[in-house]
Amino acid sequence: MKTVLTLFIIAIFFSCSNKENNTSLEGKWAYNHSHDDKTYHDFIAYFKTDGTYDGIEDGKVTIAGGRYTQNNDTMYMNDASCNPHPKGSYKIIMWAKDSMRLDPIIDSCDNRREGTKRFLFKRMNK
Repeated sequence: MKTVLTLFIIAIFFSCSNKENNTSLEGKWAYNHSHDDKTYHDFIAYFKTDGTYDGIEDGKVTIAGGRYTQNNDTMYMNDASCNPHPKGSYKIIMWAKDSMRLDPIIDSCDNRREGTKRFLFKRMNK
């Protein structure tokens, strides 16, 4: 009986430790939104493998060459549009492997903070 229980515990341990943890931001993420003037826009956040990101709104690059790093469920980002407020940190809330939002932990750049608040991103197909 002890042998069966031990094997069962080992099997549970290995099944839990091998679960895929797909919280990587790499790739393209999209959300649709409207501004106060009621115009509708498509926005794409493109997180590249080299640690840079671009923001693309209605097909035009609005943020180019931002930098980001990721540590588990926290992302640190900076870009030229937010000087002199260089870096913000955000908690990554991800579900269903293709949906996420970024909750500000601390960011003194109003535009970046407001640009991520309350928006739900959907992973785009490659």
